[in-house]
Amino acid sequence: MTRPLTGEPHGASDGRPPAAVPGARQAPVQPSPPPELDFKGRRHRLAMEDATLWEMARRIPRALAQTARLAWSVDRRMVIAILVCQLLSGIGTFVMLTSVSRALGPLLAAEDPRSGLEAALPALAVAVVAMAGGSAAWILADWATRRLNPQIAAAADLTMIDLHMRVELSAYDEEGFKDASQAAEIGSMRAVDLADDAKTLTQGLVQLVSAASVLTSLHPLLLAVLVLSVVPRGMGGVIAARIDYRTHDRTISARNVRSMMRWWLTTPELADELRANTMRPYLHYWYRAMCDRVVGRELEGSRPYLLVTLLAASLAGAFTVGMWAALAGLVLAGAMSTAVAGTAIVASQSCGRALNGIVRYSAVMFHHGLYLHDYYTFIGAYRSQAVDRGGARAAAPREVTLEDVSYTYPGKDGPALASVSLTLHRGTVVALVGENGAGKSTLVRLLAGLTVASGGRVLWDGTDLATAHAESVWRHVGLVPQRHGRWPLAARENITLGQPREHGDEQIWEAAERVGMGEVFRDLPDQLDTLLARSVWGGHELSGGQWQRTACARALYRRPAVLVLDEPTSEMDPRGEHRIFHQLRQHKDDRITVIVTHRLDNVRLADWIIALDKGRIREQGTFDELIATEGSLVGELYALAQDR
Repeated sequence: MTRPLTGEPHGASDGRPPAAVPGARQAPVQPSPPPELDFKGRRHRLAMEDATLWEMARRIPRALAQTARLAWSVDRRMVIAILVCQLLSGIGTFVMLTSVSRALGPLLAAEDPRSGLEAALPALAVAVVAMAGGSAAWILADWATRRLNPQIAAAADLTMIDLHMRVELSAYDEEGFKDASQAAEIGSMRAVDLADDAKTLTQGLVQLVSAASVLTSLHPLLLAVLVLSVVPRGMGGVIAARIDYRTHDRTISARNVRSMMRWWLTTPELADELRANTMRPYLHYWYRAMCDRVVGRELEGSRPYLLVTLLAASLAGAFTVGMWAALAGLVLAGAMSTAVAGTAIVASQSCGRALNGIVRYSAVMFHHGLYLHDYYTFIGAYRSQAVDRGGARAAAPREVTLEDVSYTYPGKDGPALASVSLTLHRGTVVALVGENGAGKSTLVRLLAGLTVASGGRVLWDGTDLATAHAESVWRHVGLVPQRHGRWPLAARENITLGQPREHGDEQIWEAAERVGMGEVFRDLPDQLDTLLARSVWGGHELSGGQWQRTACARALYRRPAVLVLDEPTSEMDPRGEHRIFHQLRQHKDDRITVIVTHRLDNVRLADWIIALDKGRIREQGTFDELIATEGSLVGELYALAQDR
């Protein structure tokens, strides 16, 4: 057998590690397989398999109502168009079947085919027009749905994004927030599928009612016979849907993890590590094993699916034959005309197709509807937690005061900050130091009004931030967090990010020059118009230190009254670091500057140092004072830094 030309080393094309090479480090001949993964905490695990038919029937109207509510909120005209078109399609089916019944009488009764056709021609013409009208209505309904779907997707997505950006930061720390958010995210993504499913389901219901109405009008017994002929297909469809869902449920964990791993295997961010550490053979084996596991379980589900489908089709066929026999008996007994019997067969086929669609899409809507319910539950629960603290307007502060402030994260027993009191003045550079977990980042959030204190007060010139309009506070804040955004935007927008440009690009270049990025931006292919995203065609990438300088330029561009920098130079070279701190000192009179840093050499440049320990202020003062104090935490940390 010819080996595929994959570029793999000999013995590794099937995903297994290559054979050991003499003189080289020997890899295991057969790595251990990936562990079995099963996210048992999923709220809707085995939901369809455990649900009774009654529960499914009860939940589907709720899913339909929620889908209609979302669709109605984005485009009422398209919703009305879909409903009207479906109604017209049902009317077309009813008229078509009734006309066929009228046409079959003359056709079957006439001795001369020509005269029979002439007599049936008006009814046949009506049937053709009705069928064409119904088809046109269906096409228009599909067109309206296609116009509606992207609007539903955008509306659901925008609602989720907006809520996440508006909710209080404390909500992110609540137990269960992430799980609820992920479930709601799935609901928002499946909203489009639900719109299509709802259209198909309601269309099936309309067609079923139309055909059943025709059968009932032809002969009362035909409806009962129809039910017997379509029930096996309906039950088979439900069981087959459960088999599909069980297969889906057994592989969802593997598929999710495989999807995550795929990103890690293909991103350029890890390409160096993957190659240099010879990780490719094992990771390829791991990924291949997960693919085989997913495929194997899907193949396992194909056999019972086939058996159920065959059994349902066989029973449906038997009942259908029975229905035809009953129709033949009625015709032979003179209780029903041949034309009516023929129409009944046509109508029963229409009912069967409609019922198959109803069963299939009911099962899908039941499952998807659970997640859409999560979407509405999440929106309702956290919309009330959107930032809305009060109407007081905060001005650029000359003084920030903390009065016996404490803060406890949701679900935690002990406070992250306790009994912190201090005052910061404009024109002062303040350094926050302390070990990991000392409460530095929490204190920064409180100073900037990002979170509200659990106890005590944070005042800006006497304005309590707990009662101040949040946007009026943040308008005067410039923040450089540890994990700053590397936004896939042009260089200009990476600095302005929506802030007004009062003097064109002059202020942008000024901010860039102050952090040492002016020359870098001028060397870019399109200067400030260059897209800073290497993963996008035509984009350009910055180094870690350059991104950090850009984040500092972003904060300085705002000309804030309160400038907060959390480890702002951790990725910079000494020259860039010196430039940043020189700028902070040079322009300190315009603002209150707070720096969180572990580099004790930089602390020397601060006017005031605050050392935190386990959520409390252990000491504060100038650098020289604290270094000279026996037992000082700053002195201890500085000494350790000098010994490195």
